[in-house]
Amino acid sequence: MEGGSEAATKQQAPPPPLPEWKWRTMPVFIALSAGLFVGLYLGMVATGTGIAATVIFLVVAGMLGISVSRYVMRLLMQRGIIKPQARRR
Repeated sequence: MEGGSEAATKQQAPPPPLPEWKWRTMPVFIALSAGLFVGLYLGMVATGTGIAATVIFLVVAGMLGISVSRYVMRLLMQRGIIKPQARRR
């Protein structure tokens, strides 16, 4: 009975390779900043705050603000509410 299962595993094709992930993209940054913000907020609610936790929380809140503002600006440009400006030289 064991010999049959070994033969079946040898005949299976290897799994396909994993796709290459682009880590330095805006969706990854948004997910990271949102996750850090929620985690730190819940941690601060549960355990209280110190000066180090407050500084880290402010940095993470800034990251979340940057990512959300970039997403909203892109959304507004796609809908034609605002027009993109030409870059200055």
